[in-house]
Parts: sequence; C-alpha cells; structure tokens
Amino acid sequence: MNEPLDLSVVIIAFNEEANLPRCLKSLPPGSEIIVLDSGSTDRTAAIAQEFGARVYQRPFTNFAEHKNAALAHATRRWVLSVDADEELDASLRDAISGAISDAEAGVQAYRVQRRLVFMGRRMHFGKTRDWPVRLFLRSEGRYVGSIHEELKVPGRVARLAQGLLWHYSYRDLSDYFVRFNRYTTAIAERHMAEGKRVPMLGHLLRPWLEFVSRYVFRLGFLDGYPGYTYALISSLYAYIKYAKIIEKRRPS
Repeated sequence: MNEPLDLSVVIIAFNEEANLPRCLKSLPPGSEIIVLDSGSTDRTAAIAQEFGARVYQRPFTNFAEHKNAALAHATRRWVLSVDADEELDASLRDAISGAISDAEAGVQAYRVQRRLVFMGRRMHFGKTRDWPVRLFLRSEGRYVGSIHEELKVPGRVARLAQGLLWHYSYRDLSDYFVRFNRYTTAIAERHMAEGKRVPMLGHLLRPWLEFVSRYVFRLGFLDGYPGYTYALISSLYAYIKYAKIIEKRRPS
C-alpha cells in the first residue's frame, strides 16, 4: 500500500482507452487521481476506475473551462495536470515527489520537460521539446484560453531539472492532419475575429525558414526519417493558418 502523497493528478479525457493505461501506470504512487470524462463511448471511464481514479462527467466546452472543472474536484495541496496521451518517466516521478516534500521557497509552480513521440520514435531534436507548467499549488493555479490553454499562477515558477514527460500526441499521420486542420481553422477564425492582418512577406517565407530552423539548426535530422517528416509538416502550420484567413476574406 502506497503512502498518500500530497498530490492530486487531474486528467481530462475523451475516448482515450488506448492511451490512458500507459499514463495512469506512470503516475507517482499515492496520488489522488481525478479523471474528467466528456462522455466517452469506449472504456475510458472503466479503465480510470480500475486504476483507482475518481471519474466525473462533463460535456466538453473548451480546454481551459474543462481543466478548471477537473481542478475543482482535486483535494490535495499540489496538483499535477497531465493529458491522457502523456507518460512520466521514473526520474520525473521522483522529481515531483521531491518537489512536493521540499518545495523551493516561494515557488508556486514547476515546469516539466516534455518531449514528443512521433511515428513511434522518441524525439530529441527539431523543436520537439517544451517546458509546460504542470505541477502547481491547487490554491494558486487557473487555466485561461479557449484553444491553447495556459496555466496562470501569480507567483514564482521554477523548473524541475530532472525527468521527462513523453507526449504520444498523434496516433498516425492521418490523426496529425485531422488535428492540424482543426487547430489551424480555429486559430484563423480567432485572428479574423480580432481583426489581425496577414504579414504577407513573412507568410510566404515562413514555411521555408521554419523547416530550415527545425531540421538543420535545431538538429531535426538527428531524429532520422521521423525528424524529417515532423520538420516538414510542422513548417506548414503558420502558413496554412494565414492561408485560411486569406481564403475566407476573399469575395466569393
């Protein structure tokens, strides 16, 4: 029996039966686990309960509102927010437990190092790493933003120097382009609503510069064929976003 850890893990999920067991197995022992489901039609809720999670249901609105709703069910002092398609390595579990038991003075939240798993490869280069804020004091954190949600805390944010959070973001290339299309459309519509202009020169040059940055200067070539593929398709993101704005603004 694991000793209780002063940590609530919050996860939002929808039809994540393929990813959720890997995520739940990787969590720090003794954590309180909260899963907020959006009406999954697969075994997501049952799997969560098998791992001892408390499962709640809520229709999905946007990511910030949904994560705040999950956060409202947490009861412990510290919160770790993870997605169902993420996995903690052993070093990160240890670092989180250490931070909770001996937090730096004045620190209200911690960033963790996250890396992408793409086409079955654990990526190391080509802008496949980021440092999201994931561990925070429950009383201080709140999510904002409807598309790319962001956790806001009023105080100091530090980094956990050890450990990795692996992100199994895409099932395959078809899944990548489904999400690519959804997100570029949503961002284009938001930019249009805000009246943002299209920077034409930057728009035309962006994919070429982005590919060179990811593949050459950020060493994406060291990740082999998946590195080339990811650099190539990711370089089109900003271009397509602005191309959709231009398309929508043209008279029919």
